[in-house]
Amino acid sequence: MSDQSIGNSILAKFQQISHEKELARNELVATKPFGDCTSSDLEKIEEAVKRKHEVDQNKRKKKSSDNNFHVGLSEKDVGITEFINSTSKGFTGIIKHRCSDFQVHEIDLEGNIVELKSTDLPTISEETDTASESEHRSILSEDVWKSLDEVVNSDSLTATYELDVTGKSKTERTLIHKAVKFVYGPKVFSNTTSKDDKTFLQIGKCKTKERACWPANRGPFLHFTLYKENIDTTNVVSLIARKLRVRTNTISYSGTKDKRGKTTQRMCIKRRPAEDLHRYKFYQFKLGDYCYKYDSLRLGDLKGNKFTIAIRNIEAPDTEINDSLKALKENGFINYYGLQRFGCSSVASTYMVGKAILLKDWKQAIEYILKPREGERCPEQIKKATNTWWKTKNAELAVKCLPKSDNSIEGKILRALKVQGEDQYYNALFAIPRNTMLLYVHAYQSLIWNKVVSKRIKEFGLKTLPGDLMYDGDEDIEAVKNDGDDVDKEDNDDNEDKDDENDKQETEEFCDKEKSAKTRIKLNVKKLSSEDVSKVSFNAIVLPLPGNDIEYPENVTKEWYSEFLKEDGLTLEHFKNASAAFSLYGSYRKIVGIAEELNWKICNYNSYDDDLILSDLDKLQNISLPEQPKDAQYKAVILDFKLKPSLYATMVLREVMKCETSAYHHAVLTRETHTNKDEHQDEKKVKTD
Repeated sequence: MSDQSIGNSILAKFQQISHEKELARNELVATKPFGDCTSSDLEKIEEAVKRKHEVDQNKRKKKSSDNNFHVGLSEKDVGITEFINSTSKGFTGIIKHRCSDFQVHEIDLEGNIVELKSTDLPTISEETDTASESEHRSILSEDVWKSLDEVVNSDSLTATYELDVTGKSKTERTLIHKAVKFVYGPKVFSNTTSKDDKTFLQIGKCKTKERACWPANRGPFLHFTLYKENIDTTNVVSLIARKLRVRTNTISYSGTKDKRGKTTQRMCIKRRPAEDLHRYKFYQFKLGDYCYKYDSLRLGDLKGNKFTIAIRNIEAPDTEINDSLKALKENGFINYYGLQRFGCSSVASTYMVGKAILLKDWKQAIEYILKPREGERCPEQIKKATNTWWKTKNAELAVKCLPKSDNSIEGKILRALKVQGEDQYYNALFAIPRNTMLLYVHAYQSLIWNKVVSKRIKEFGLKTLPGDLMYDGDEDIEAVKNDGDDVDKEDNDDNEDKDDENDKQETEEFCDKEKSAKTRIKLNVKKLSSEDVSKVSFNAIVLPLPGNDIEYPENVTKEWYSEFLKEDGLTLEHFKNASAAFSLYGSYRKIVGIAEELNWKICNYNSYDDDLILSDLDKLQNISLPEQPKDAQYKAVILDFKLKPSLYATMVLREVMKCETSAYHHAVLTRETHTNKDEHQDEKKVKTD
């Protein structure tokens, strides 16, 4: 707040108190005969007004206490310290003041922006397949049909045939799906799978319960658009699965989206008619744009995301705003892993758990996960359970605090400790999904990457050095899948129910998939020679996340990895010697990120809480933005841009604004805004009275 604003606020309070004293005095005089008001009465007035303001102040304190913000991690805590456009001044503003200020639309593999366009049921015309059996059979060779006949006529319910379709287009794969369905009908299923850099159609016998009258000419996967507000993608999946009484892994999607915002993405589920989803009404999300396809969605099946973001309460002149955004458009931003990568806890961040895992300190890893987090948002029952365990180290006692329906990470670990023994920390860690465990180690890898990048920018700026690395070939392909942000779901098409043995097999297959990626790592990057340096833009330079089989730059940058690891008692060898379940081959990431198709507009608004961006749901309901007067008193800028997968929009905003992007920082700004709003209203009320 400026000195003038502070002065105005103090004056407003003084005027309000004086005004209330006058009202109280007049009220007392009105109840007594003229001239009967004594000095004692006036003292009572003073005391009453004083008490009233003490009560009001206590109410405000209580409200403030009830809404205390968890401080959490700062950007500095996770190595985020530098800027590319260091000469740009930046500007102060508030992000995510309202849910509508942060909107995300998925971009599918065809480059289409996913939007919710209809919530109606699809009009399905059960098309008649006019192709003859001979035409369908011509799609595949006789040897393939013979192998498929053997699978269908086999007594085994688990027999499958894998047809190599590597290099075939989606249209060609769809024709094969249709041919198989035409010949065998609902007896068989066909899924697209990946193995050892190849694509296969896996064809097998359906379970009896799955044969029930699914139309032969209808794709087995129901695809639909999810529009959600202020809820996690994983929570949406849990709610849908609960309604349909299916496992969460029967619902697949390309990636998770931010909770705090309005987001749109595609999802799919196997062999469920659209009517099953359409009949339910959900509070925080809508479903629509239903259609049936022969292919499922898999993790990573997207080209990126389109962001539309409002930054509010800006006081900087338009020239400074435009200069900052032009610099971003020309130079990009440092491609840091954002705070979301590390969780919200400063007491026991995800990277702390990851470090303990790499050190094979299983007890410390479990203690970090179960450590009570005072002031952090957490379900009360989980908070009670972790507090109980922390004080007593009695898992059986802690489990009693949890409901039977609990499916939390903390609950899984506590139940494992209860069953297997209080000191069986290693086994307890495996009670949680493998990909969740990997998130912890990925967070530590990301921390080291952030620190190395910060030191590189600080020491050498945007200068390319001999020995630097760049992609050799398709620069959009990152070497290993585990660099993506979203690794909380198995990467497989087959949504059939699986038992524990199948889950174990999937984990082994996942490990094999990582091993097969090792050869790609060596092929995908090359070191720059002294002659290359002048020819290669800094925007092309990549740095590795530390891993088991990764190439490092042949310059001083490599030494920094060892230095930062040494501070935590680790070496590069720890990645090679990690437990097989945590073996990480590393990956590469560009130092500079680009906000593609960046556009912006500066606008003014008259109320703190006015909507500035229309959502998909607003458009469906024909809602319009409020008209703003020409002399509207507040300023905002609306940004519109696209990012490739695993790039963070908050890092774009940080580069532009030159300020913290933590939720705490902007929550404080929002609170100050509301405080100023209340004081402004008090001032207006006094003047009116």
